Amino acid sequence: MKRPALLAFQILLVALLAFGAAELWTARRGVDRTAGSATETISVNAAVVPTVHTFGQPIVASVQVVADAHLVKPKTIRVETDFAPYEVVGEPTVERTTANGTAKVVFHYRLRCLAEGCDAAGERGVAQFESGFVHYRFVQGSGPGRDLIDWPEIHVASRVTAAEVEGIDWRASRTSLPDLTTNFGPGGLAAVLVVLAIALAGAATWLAVRLWRVEPEPEVEAPDTRTPLERALDLVVSATANGGPTSERPRSLERLARELDLTGHDVLAEHARELAWSSRPSSGDDVALLIRRAGDAARVGRPV
Repeated sequence: MKRPALLAFQILLVALLAFGAAELWTARRGVDRTAGSATETISVNAAVVPTVHTFGQPIVASVQVVADAHLVKPKTIRVETDFAPYEVVGEPTVERTTANGTAKVVFHYRLRCLAEGCDAAGERGVAQFESGFVHYRFVQGSGPGRDLIDWPEIHVASRVTAAEVEGIDWRASRTSLPDLTTNFGPGGLAAVLVVLAIALAGAATWLAVRLWRVEPEPEVEAPDTRTPLERALDLVVSATANGGPTSERPRSLERLARELDLTGHDVLAEHARELAWSSRPSSGDDVALLIRRAGDAARVGRPV
C-alpha cells in the first residue's frame, strides 16, 4: 500500500509543477506581447515652432501621436505636460483622424511668456520644457499605457545688441562726495524752526475753527462709465501722444491686446501684440490705425 501511495503523490507533484510552469509561461508571454505592441504600434513626436524667438513672441508647441487603431483606442489618447514658465494662450486644439487602421492625433498649444526667466539672459537664452506623457488605453487588455514626450530646446534671442548696451550713457560716478557744509549754525536753525512751528500751529488752529463751524459738502466723483476696452484704449492714446514715455507704449498695447482677446476681436489683438513687441519701432500711422479700429470695436460692443 505504501508504494502506490508514494507513486500517486509523485505524479500529483509533477502535475502541479507542470501546471505552474505553464501558467508562468503564459503570463510572461501576455506581458511581453502587450509591452511589445505598445512600443511598436505608437509613436510620439514633439515640436516647437519657431525654435528661436524673441522675448514676448508667441510660439506653438505640437505633439503628434500615431497609433495602431486595432490595439489602441484613439479617443483615449491625451497629453499631460507642463510648459512653465511659458503659459498657454487660449484653448489647445486637437486634431483626430483615423484611416486604414492608423490613428493620428495632433495637439497644438499656443504659448507666450512675459515673465522673468523667458528673456535672453535666463539660462544663457535656452529654455527647456520638462518631459511630459502621452496617456492611452488598449482595445484589449487591462491597464492604461503611456509614452514619454521629449521637447526640443528653445532659444530666446535678445532684442538689444551688445553695441547698444555699450552705447548707454551711464550716470554713475565713483568720485567721493565733498564735505558737508551749512549756511546756518545750529542756534539760528533752531530759532527758524521754532518760528515756523508756531506759524504752522496758528494756521492749523485757524483751519480747525473754520472746519468746525462750516461742514464741507462731500464731493461726489462722477462714476467711470468706460468699459475696460475703452480704458485700455485711452492708455494707448496717452502713451503714444507727443511727449509720452516710450517705455509705456508696449505695456499699454499689450493691455489693449488682452482686452481685445476678451471681447472676441482676435485679429485686432494680434495686431496690437505685434506692434507692442516688434523688433522695429512701430510707426505713428500703424498705431493710429490700430487706435481707430479699436475705437470702432469699443463703440460697437458698448452696452446701450
